[in-house]
Amino acid sequence: MTVPKSYDVVGIGCCAFDIVAEVDRYPGADEKAAVRGLRFQGGGLVATALVAVARLGGRCAYLGPIGDDYFGQFCVDDFQKEGVDTRYVRRAAGASVVVAIIVACPQAGTRMIVATAEHNPTAVPDDVPEEAVRRARVLHIDNFQPVAALAGARLARSLGISVTMDLEGVARDVEEFLRVGDYPIVPLAFVERRYDTDDPAEGARALFEEVASHDGKAAVVTAGVQGSCAAWAGGFMHQPAYRAQVVDTTGCGDVFHGAFALGLARGWPVARIMPYASAVAALKCRKLGGRAGIPTDAEVQQFLSSAEPIR
Repeated sequence: MTVPKSYDVVGIGCCAFDIVAEVDRYPGADEKAAVRGLRFQGGGLVATALVAVARLGGRCAYLGPIGDDYFGQFCVDDFQKEGVDTRYVRRAAGASVVVAIIVACPQAGTRMIVATAEHNPTAVPDDVPEEAVRRARVLHIDNFQPVAALAGARLARSLGISVTMDLEGVARDVEEFLRVGDYPIVPLAFVERRYDTDDPAEGARALFEEVASHDGKAAVVTAGVQGSCAAWAGGFMHQPAYRAQVVDTTGCGDVFHGAFALGLARGWPVARIMPYASAVAALKCRKLGGRAGIPTDAEVQQFLSSAEPIR
């Protein structure tokens, strides 16, 4: 029996509470620095990707545990405000979420992040219910909650549902993730460590060669102002980054993932998804924090009509 698709994307992975600040300079030891624009935002790899899906007009749901303290409640409320379905969230008593302090220095073009996951609840396979996965077109995961994410990926593949993944490091069961992901999307640092190359094109091809042996569909490497590269069976492309006002780059990768997953859910080929996801990431940079600058679909379309690539 065919199950109606209630969601474009469902996801399980890192959910965070971000304390975001802007400074003119980083203080040295025993120094003070004035802060501008102090604000609280939801954050986290998969969580922010899902907010991007919702902001772009997609239907999505977060799966997994979130603590019942102030930080966890803020994240649940923020999901609901953004239109991310929280019916599959398990509230974990006495727990929290990842809490991160993000200090951005636009003049230097840099940021510092200090985070703790000490009280973050552990996700289990039951946090990825078959009902939710069946009702989705795409499952998006990261390797922050490996046990539940891997169980979800195996389930999705068995149901013929695409799996996109955000892999930030070479630890946390990466070998197993690469066996079950259809579309791994990784930063340049990942392929530098795994394949000993600083060339995003070479890294994308090497990553695809590895995942293709496990029925992976495509591989993407993101490289900031160098743009991004995608490789798939019989195809390759380099997508330049777009020129945009840059206030803060926090969350650029996360929203790229969300836009990519939504493009797949819409049935777009990779060659169409790449410029769209790149535009979403560029527009995110215009505001402080990982979520404030996430655009709507209309803003993306308008931006793409005159976007200037970085050469």
